[in-house]
Parts: sequence; C-alpha cells; structure tokens
Amino acid sequence: ECYIFWLHRYMTALRAMPGGLSSEKKLEQFLTDLARHRDVSASTQNQALNAMLYFYREVLGQPIGNINALRATRPVHARHAPTVAEAQLLLQTIQNEGGYPTDLISRLLYGCGLRVTEPLNLRVKDVNLERRSLCIRGAKGGNDRVVPLPSCLLPELTQQMQ
Repeated sequence: ECYIFWLHRYMTALRAMPGGLSSEKKLEQFLTDLARHRDVSASTQNQALNAMLYFYREVLGQPIGNINALRATRPVHARHAPTVAEAQLLLQTIQNEGGYPTDLISRLLYGCGLRVTEPLNLRVKDVNLERRSLCIRGAKGGNDRVVPLPSCLLPELTQQMQ
C-alpha cells in the first residue's frame, strides 16, 4: 500500500516534468521536491526512494544509476540537562503528598541516578546504610544493579525505614 501511494505521487509529479529527462533526473527532481517544498522527514524520503527503486527495478526491469537529489536531513535531537541551580530549585519545590515522602523520592532519583519507577520498588532489604548503597532489583533489562547512596540522604532514609 505504501509503495503504491508513492508510485501514485510520483506519477502525478511526472505530469509536470519535461518529457526529455532521464529516469534518474525525474527521480532526482521528485525527491528534491519532497525535501525542499514538502518538508518531509529523511525516513519518508527514503521510503519514497525505495518505492521508486523497486518499481523501476522489479516492474520495469530498468536499473537506476546514481541519484543526486537533495536529501532531507534527520533532525538533531538536542538534549537538555538542567543546570545545578535549576535542579536545586526543582528539588526544593517538591513537597510531600498525603504522608508519602515525595521529596525524599525525588532526591533519591536525582542523587542516585534512578529511573522514575525504581524508587517505587525499593524494599528495606535493598537499602544498605553501612555501605551507603541501594540495590535496584529488576532494573532495565531485568538486571540488578547497585548504586551509591548520597550521605546527605542517610538520616532521612534511616527515619523512613524506622
């Protein structure tokens, strides 16, 4: 269905192209138009290219040479990490909810580098105050791991465990 969709779009675009162009030039113009004027993603453009290559190779029996079309670029995923001041402000604004130690959990998340659900599965036997460590059981990939425990959280964890 997808390849048929792209073949239909390509055939529609061929009507506006001059007749004397080679198949490679027609395909280049179609793909360049997708990237430049239609704002499609790189994966969408690749899908259209593969559909057309399949059509030329398997249906028409005509191999296609090099295609020098303008390629759509994959978006850059810029990661943002909060500054120390932003993290401190966030941790200071979190309040306990309904007797549940939400502020302690948020500081465990930050201080131990835990994933969001990991503090919810902690048990008393997973906390080792002498070694200042937490044992995270069944973490990502089903593996257990041991993470260091910040010393500033020891008094509150001791009180919570009692």
